[in-house]
Amino acid sequence: MVFVFEASFDGGHGDFRPIWPAAYSIVVSVSFLLLSAIRLWQFHNDDTKMKPNGNSHVKVVTALAFLALQLSSLVRYSLASKQAFDIQIFSEIVSSVSALGFCVLSFVEHRLSATPSTMLVLYMLACVLGHASELLILPLKHNREVLYFLIVHVFLELALVILECQDKDSVLLPEYQLLTPEERASVLGRTIFWWINPILMKGHQSILTDADLPRTGQKLSSSKLRRDILRSWDQRVKPERTNTLPYVLFDCFKRPLILAILPRLFLITFRYSQAVLINIAVKYISNVPKESASRDEDGRWLIVGAFIVYVGMATSKAIHRHQVNRLKVMLRGGLISLIHERALHVRNASYEDGNAVTLMSTDADNLQPVAEMFHDAWAYLLEVIIGTTFLATQIGWLCPVPLVFIFFCSHVSRWVANHLKGKQRDWSAATQKRIAMTISMLASAKSIKMLGISEAIQSKVQGLRVYEIDMSKRLRWIMVGYNASANALGIFTPAITLVLFAITARSRGDGNLDVSTAFTTIAVLTMVTRPANMLMTIWPRATASMANFERIQRYLLDSTRQDNRLDVKNSVLESPPPETQGDSSRYALVANKISVQYASSLQPILQDINFKVEAGSFWIISGRVGSGKTTLAQVLLGEITPSSGSITVSSRRIAWCSQVPWLPSLSIKEVICGDSDFDPSWYEAVVYACALEDLDRLPHRDETLIGSRGVKLSGGQRQRVALARAVYARCAITVLDDPCSALDGATEHHIVENLLGLSGLLRRHGQTVCLITNDVQHYSLADQIVILGDAKIQFQGTADDILLSSSQVLKTIIHDKQTKIDNPLDELEVQKLAQITSKNETVLNLTRRTGDLALYGYYFRNVGVLNCIFLVCCTASYSFFLMFSQYWVKWWTESRSDRTWFYAGGYLLFAFIAWSSTNGIQVTTIIRIAPHSGIVFHYKLLKAIIRAPLSFYSKSEVGTLLNRFSQDIQFVDKKLPGALSSLSVQTFKLFMQAVILSIIQKPILVTLPFSTLVVYFVQKIYLRTSRQLRFLELESVSAVYSSFLETVDGITTIRAFGWQKRFEAENIAMLDISQSPFYLLLCLQRWLNLVFDLLVAGIAIGVISLAIALRGTMTGGQIGVALNIILLANTTLLRLIESYTNLEISLGAIARLKETIEKTPQEDGPKASHTLEGWPSAGAVKVDQLDVSYIPGKLALSDVNLEVEAGQRLILCGRTGSGKSTFVLSLLRLLDQDSGSITVDDFDISHTSRSAVRQTCFIAVPQDPFLLADATLRYNVDPMEHYSDKEIVTALEKTQLWAQFSQPRENGQQTAFGGDQDTTKPDAEHILDSTLKSLPQLSTGQQQLLSLARAVLRAQPPARAIPYADDMTAQVKIKPILLLDEATSSLDEETEAMIYEIIQQEFTDKGHTVIAISHRIGALKEGWKKGRDVLVRMVDGRVEEMGDLNVVVGEGIEDEDGVKKGSSRSEGEGGSGEVLEDFGGEGPVESGRVTD
Repeated sequence: MVFVFEASFDGGHGDFRPIWPAAYSIVVSVSFLLLSAIRLWQFHNDDTKMKPNGNSHVKVVTALAFLALQLSSLVRYSLASKQAFDIQIFSEIVSSVSALGFCVLSFVEHRLSATPSTMLVLYMLACVLGHASELLILPLKHNREVLYFLIVHVFLELALVILECQDKDSVLLPEYQLLTPEERASVLGRTIFWWINPILMKGHQSILTDADLPRTGQKLSSSKLRRDILRSWDQRVKPERTNTLPYVLFDCFKRPLILAILPRLFLITFRYSQAVLINIAVKYISNVPKESASRDEDGRWLIVGAFIVYVGMATSKAIHRHQVNRLKVMLRGGLISLIHERALHVRNASYEDGNAVTLMSTDADNLQPVAEMFHDAWAYLLEVIIGTTFLATQIGWLCPVPLVFIFFCSHVSRWVANHLKGKQRDWSAATQKRIAMTISMLASAKSIKMLGISEAIQSKVQGLRVYEIDMSKRLRWIMVGYNASANALGIFTPAITLVLFAITARSRGDGNLDVSTAFTTIAVLTMVTRPANMLMTIWPRATASMANFERIQRYLLDSTRQDNRLDVKNSVLESPPPETQGDSSRYALVANKISVQYASSLQPILQDINFKVEAGSFWIISGRVGSGKTTLAQVLLGEITPSSGSITVSSRRIAWCSQVPWLPSLSIKEVICGDSDFDPSWYEAVVYACALEDLDRLPHRDETLIGSRGVKLSGGQRQRVALARAVYARCAITVLDDPCSALDGATEHHIVENLLGLSGLLRRHGQTVCLITNDVQHYSLADQIVILGDAKIQFQGTADDILLSSSQVLKTIIHDKQTKIDNPLDELEVQKLAQITSKNETVLNLTRRTGDLALYGYYFRNVGVLNCIFLVCCTASYSFFLMFSQYWVKWWTESRSDRTWFYAGGYLLFAFIAWSSTNGIQVTTIIRIAPHSGIVFHYKLLKAIIRAPLSFYSKSEVGTLLNRFSQDIQFVDKKLPGALSSLSVQTFKLFMQAVILSIIQKPILVTLPFSTLVVYFVQKIYLRTSRQLRFLELESVSAVYSSFLETVDGITTIRAFGWQKRFEAENIAMLDISQSPFYLLLCLQRWLNLVFDLLVAGIAIGVISLAIALRGTMTGGQIGVALNIILLANTTLLRLIESYTNLEISLGAIARLKETIEKTPQEDGPKASHTLEGWPSAGAVKVDQLDVSYIPGKLALSDVNLEVEAGQRLILCGRTGSGKSTFVLSLLRLLDQDSGSITVDDFDISHTSRSAVRQTCFIAVPQDPFLLADATLRYNVDPMEHYSDKEIVTALEKTQLWAQFSQPRENGQQTAFGGDQDTTKPDAEHILDSTLKSLPQLSTGQQQLLSLARAVLRAQPPARAIPYADDMTAQVKIKPILLLDEATSSLDEETEAMIYEIIQQEFTDKGHTVIAISHRIGALKEGWKKGRDVLVRMVDGRVEEMGDLNVVVGEGIEDEDGVKKGSSRSEGEGGSGEVLEDFGGEGPVESGRVTD
């Protein structure tokens, strides 16, 4: 690089030349030569990354031209110089050598580097800066040849900058073309975010999708972040302390954290250079020029200084903020990965527990700014020190005045910090409770509607929302008080300090307030109070963040699943149990004295369990409800650690089929194949064995997406798909927990024979199978049978060893007259959603708004018009008095000294009004708008969702709906009110600043149209893209939520199959997709800030240039006001655009909420329906020519005609897909009939509201028990809150559950009571008020008993329920109809018999009509009453046969004496299945059997 100075060409006389350009050139050139040598050495072993013929000839020619220009400059100056040693010649020599080095390095970098050279670009930029500065400083009358030489240098160097900044993607080898646009960009392109322009243009012109977005790059990839954070967490210091997690994050991300320090130091330097610039500019304008030439040169230096200060401030700010944004992405990805990894290993994970989801969303989001807080803390402290020091040079001994205000405000900050942590924790806990309840509501929508408790759940969730808002208000009021003190510091400190200085100066006789001192002091005070203000906000924010850190850390350190299972092969080498000695390798499972006991109970669940399962054998584990069958299965899977004893397994990878199947939201084929490769022949065999041929009737067959929790499949199909997954995995050990409970007899017989029969798939492949079941008809197939009872093994042996006793559990196999399986789809979710082809289509159906002014009106109406008006008045008042005080100071400096008190008083009054207005803004925004809008929007959203039809839940993913209740509602709570108030404040402030600036310097108005156009087009382009990025980010976060919820829900299955790595990879992929729009949105915001920073820099340079050009026509006060206004306008303009764009982006949440609220279909129309008083009084049901369809033209129920007399018991049976569940859904009006009618007591149920039908007319007991783990026992039994404690306890005693809940606790205190004791004493109240998850754990069967207790309670008249009021006559007391949807499918024979006995006593004997779906009719024999009880067999949506049990079933049932009951039926219409009574009766009892 060379700086050209004119030699003496004309008579030996040259112009005077300064020495600094030569020195600058030497420093830059020498630095470049040293660094280029190191860079060339780094390339010595690298391979070429360029395609053949990939050289850039234009770049080579330009670089050689640059070298030639340098050499010609050296020759030219050497010929002209006459000195022995000339620093200018030395500068030329070094510059020529560096130019040669530039050419060599450019060639090497082009071939061996995949990205543009940072060193070459920075070197060229340094050359441009030096030559441009020299060109600006030289007077116009200087030698034109020199000027032309400098101009050529500048243009040639700029050309090289552009050429070196070009990305090389098109000429790179394929393996190097995978870099992201940011990674391919040059250092200049990354600094000014040039690489994001293609995304901006694409977003402006078209709709963006995930495929259009580049990923975040290798350093921000989720896989790298996961590895790094897990390594740091594993290496943490133990024992853990409160701040362990922050230390782990610092250790993990310390390098990028340190990289952000240097640009922040430059930013501080440039910020305080503003005050120096103002001081120099005011003095320069105020002083009358004496020597024109020197003063002109000073003016030009002032312009150069303004350029360096403002452009340097813009670029250093962009670099620093970008580094901080990258840290945000790292923290977000690291924390989510850490929480997800923990979820894969945590013990007792629960889908309904919103803890992990809340941590991943709310807490992780709240911790994103911690990196920014870290840098702000040290930087603001440094700024306060520098500012105070600089202030001392202006006002002398008064400089500590701001420190006094800072001292008092710091005490307020400390008080806030001490109280903030607890309030933040309470708020987060309240949010978690609401989210947990919302998850339960969304996941169990069908059960909620069947139970008729939608309004109760709505009231419960909204109550939790109100409680959450109340908890937030405690924190909000603290923040209002804190903001009042912080604003007092920022507003009163400059006013009081300046007034004190003016009064002191006047008392000393120094005359009026000095203009230079006044405006420099104001600028410095702004730079002192603002960082001091921000510094004090950091302490409370950091304290609040610690609450989030503690919540996450508590979860990370929570009880971990300890898999203490031993390996069969290794156990021999250790201390094997006696029964395993010998050839232990032939055993697949060995239990040695296993005992399991929970801390909450003194009674063990399992005690002294011993058995050994040979490899390839088939075992059945049976026992009554609550006997510990599922607990034993969990021990086998390693989910529960035995209190004593050991479990030994031949393989830790176990195929597991849960009683309640877990299915991820994938296609059926993907679910079945799981983590295994697709094997067509094996797949077909598994599908046939599991009776899944009916899936061919689905629209897309096995490619059909099944939805969240398999919502698009029927209960039987879900169980069969889960079973097929277990079989397809071909694990050495398979554990099946009652997988056929929801299947009809024929389907179960098909599956058992093809899987567990002598030639079944599992038998042929030598797999070890443990089947947990209460169905005794399969005992004959088992090699060994274990019957549990009283926490011990009551019996163990073969089927021949068991006494065959009775036919209590008769699961009749009723064959349809057709041999093939027809119409298996018996639930709304399957057929209603046949048109849904993919999740992407659902996502694209959401409206992507490009700006809708109607949203503002919608939001303002829900916020409250009066609140908006008050907010506008406060912001207008604040902006006017704050900005007008600047002009007031100008008048003050130009007034007479005897007017000091007048102006001082006015200045203080303006400050007080402005401060009062800010308090009004805070109260309106934080206390009124945020809580009010939060409650209103949540209520409307909840109301729309809870009243939506069942088909809506089938079409919607749980994660998407949850996103509305979490992130979108958080926008309403936290971001929208702040964005609205900030937009209002910044709008009025900018308006006042523009008015004052135009009054002071009218020529600046010329730039107004240009600036307006730039702002308009920039924000328009920005908004279109940012809206879409925000949309994509929210939708991708929904996918992360859904994936995370599925992982938590199915963690037992995932760990059993050993699929942790698969779901870890899925989380990484989902998180990568989510991080991309999140990161791009942050980069886009930085791009916007940089554009406006540079725009303000241009205006500031223009103001100074005009002031210099028009020097003498304006006063120093005017230029002081103008530069101070620009100092504020910079921040104001940026905040205005940020507020507007944040508001626009946040309004996307309002758009989604509005769309969900208004477009979600509702079950009941706007017209109110009436209900008869005392209806139903008898319970007679008449179904007349009922047709029901899910898809138009395809009937699910066809011409159904039924009459059920009052008090009758109707049993529905039939194959899967025969229409049983459809019929029940029609009774509950979950489906609307196409034609025909359903009347109850001669009243058409379509003439009343659906809620009345479900709450008053029917009492439903769904197949899947609906329980809320976080709700109290009282609420789970009595969600309508109609019954007393005594009535609730009585219902629990009738279902034999009260003893379970009131058993002795760990401290030995007996809380049970019964008999004639007063059941309302405090012990009962304490138990009923305990959350369900804090009480002893319930088995699946016990959960169904709890559902029955709820039904029993509803069947009796409570004192507080209007329909059952005591003053009603007996004739009008209602008799609701009991609906049972396979409620006994998961129960053992004894419990099933007990349930039917309860139903007999509480419903049938009291005259209630009972309609039940059941595949098991053996237990009905005992209480079967001819004439009262009717059995209905359905086929293909029609009533095929109706009559007495013996008539419909035929000759299949034998009495206990071996005599067949009923008429004979043709062979093939009956079924087969052996039945056994529960072991434990006295004496031998003969068997009952169903025969062909």
